[in-house]
Amino acid sequence: MDEDLEFRDMVLKKMEENGSLLDIKAKLRALLYDVIENEHAAPIDQVDDSNLTSSTVEKDPGAQLDAKTLVYELMLETLGSLNLQYTKKMLLAESGHRPMALNREQLAHQLKLDNSSNTLSGQPMLVSLVNKVRDENIVTETNYESRVHPDTITEDSQNSAQHLPHDL
Repeated sequence: MDEDLEFRDMVLKKMEENGSLLDIKAKLRALLYDVIENEHAAPIDQVDDSNLTSSTVEKDPGAQLDAKTLVYELMLETLGSLNLQYTKKMLLAESGHRPMALNREQLAHQLKLDNSSNTLSGQPMLVSLVNKVRDENIVTETNYESRVHPDTITEDSQNSAQHLPHDL
């Protein structure tokens, strides 16, 4: 009996270490949700996402999406980038959102992110958006502090002061 418990504990520990236990739990939650909520629908693994497109974005790539749709698309892209497919399917099942199948360039355009290598590097678009907001906040804080405290020596002003002649 003790050997069975030790074996079980060892298997659970190994599965936790390699992440497969989380994957099994996520798949089980998704399947249970599907059974409870959608008794007559196709199982989650058999849903075909290939034909889910947005006629709005296809007809007019410059069309601006509403904020709620954009948030859902950003979450779906992030979950896909992080390889959280079951979580992504659960979000779709619970929210009822119909994916628009935006590619990364279209999502970057909708979020007004530049198409730099950082934005399209393979990291989730949400990370690029957070980095953009942080960068803008740093610039704003620096500009605000220089206006509020004009006598304060900043790193930039100190570097430029080093290039002045010593007799000034």
